[in-house]
Amino acid sequence: MVRADWTIEVVYGAPAPDVRWVRVAPGSTVLDAIRRSGLLEAHPEVDMRRRAVGIFGRPVTLSEPVRAFDRVEIYAPLPEDPKEARRRRASLRRATSRKCGGESGGASPRSVRACRS
Repeated sequence: MVRADWTIEVVYGAPAPDVRWVRVAPGSTVLDAIRRSGLLEAHPEVDMRRRAVGIFGRPVTLSEPVRAFDRVEIYAPLPEDPKEARRRRASLRRATSRKCGGESGGASPRSVRACRS
């Protein structure tokens, strides 16, 4: 009987994404594919107990079986809370608008750039 391995793409979403292609046996899990890729050795900061993983953007568990040509993704933590980042940007826009003499408080990005120069 001929054993047919499956090709799987494994991606670590670090600041510079690391993409690797591996061959795994049918019935392998997400964790099997990650281990086989060598990403855990290349990125020792990755703690699989604390990282979220997915297949094509769909969150899955490490025990989820993979299929041929799946894209297994190890998600990097966000550098900043998205809600806090938006609040910070909005606050900066309001402050810049007031400084430039704007009345509405909602200066456009173009006028903010013009005021700064």
